[in-house]
Amino acid sequence: MKMNHAVLCRALLLMSAGLATATAALAQHYEVPAVLKASELAPAALLKGPFHTVDENVTLAGAQPNFTIRSPYGIWEARGQEMLAIRVSELPAFEQLAKVSKSDEFMKSAKTTAAAPVKAVGQFVESPLETTGNVLSGIGLIASRVGRVAEKSATRVGDTVAGNTPAQKEILKPAATPLGTAAPRTLIGDPLGYNQQRREWAQRLKVDPYTFNGALSDKLGEVASVTFASSFPVNLVLGSVIAPLYYAQQFNEQATLEAYQTPALDIWTRNEARLKKLGIEGLSARNFLRNNYFTPTLQTALVLALESLGNVAGRDQVIVFAARAASETEARYVNNSVMLLAQHDRTVAPLAMIRGADNVIAGETRDGKLVVAAPLDYLPWVQPLHDFARRTDLKGAERWLLVSGQVTPLAQQELAALAWRVSDKLASAR
Repeated sequence: MKMNHAVLCRALLLMSAGLATATAALAQHYEVPAVLKASELAPAALLKGPFHTVDENVTLAGAQPNFTIRSPYGIWEARGQEMLAIRVSELPAFEQLAKVSKSDEFMKSAKTTAAAPVKAVGQFVESPLETTGNVLSGIGLIASRVGRVAEKSATRVGDTVAGNTPAQKEILKPAATPLGTAAPRTLIGDPLGYNQQRREWAQRLKVDPYTFNGALSDKLGEVASVTFASSFPVNLVLGSVIAPLYYAQQFNEQATLEAYQTPALDIWTRNEARLKKLGIEGLSARNFLRNNYFTPTLQTALVLALESLGNVAGRDQVIVFAARAASETEARYVNNSVMLLAQHDRTVAPLAMIRGADNVIAGETRDGKLVVAAPLDYLPWVQPLHDFARRTDLKGAERWLLVSGQVTPLAQQELAALAWRVSDKLASAR
């Protein structure tokens, strides 16, 4: 059977195109990240301590290194150096809580307290406790908060009925939940001081009261359920263990302080007012504030970082972007992106605009330079980075990529060939 000449030519052209595409892919010399080494990605102080060790072999989970922490108190996975530092800094709290639970004072309180164990139900807390000294003094405040909860619940229902809360595309490539990570539990109700006691314990232990560490969150709840209705003294104070990321320090420290001192619902109200002053209100603000992965601590840190940018256009777009977060990893990615841009605005060149762009947050300086945040620990030359570098929606007089961690030499070279400038290792820059 003879093949038509035109058909033959078309077939040869398709074969040539296929070979050219394959050759181009091979020519890219993409890096295939083998098993990474923890000692090359994190400081020695984080890798071994009196309560833990970290496995030397590290895999990539999505776009972040996945560290494995082993301790007498459990095993955790930590996505990225920031989460590694947080989990390691939480370990002394387990030691101290174990000592407290065995103390004579605690055992006495556990036997004599009138409180049955407090149980979390959704975002609220239930307790069968009937009488305590602070009921009358706090009843007005409790009633006020109940009213605000009811109002917010009614608004949520209204938005849902109106179809204003559609499913959102995840920000990063989906990855399994890290081992030891619990679902977000933002406890809004405060039955007679339970949550206040929980926050006081967290402050003295130097941990986030809204930690995603499942085992620690449960332990905080157990201790607070015994001590909040008794005269048990909360007088333990631990020193700071691990310093936070440099560019995030200012915002995270203030957010954590507010989380210690202020009930969750009051933080919501405060951040709602802050956003309104930035010109962000209505549905976009509500969708962000309802995202439970932005705990009161993370929520405040992001709002403070946006405030610090001053009168920059596009902050409302960032809040819409943030509302898409579908994990703690994504919420922290959003926060760290904005904080990297805030540092650039503060120390390098003021920004005129900021926006969410698919899976990144980008800024633009007053002279037209594009600045894209990449709060990642390790950036090799791989297909997704190549695709990012060739995006047509990311244009500027100059194009800068701000990376919190390290960029491989090949990635530096290939990005430069595509007209990108890289500023890396910003997590520890001084």
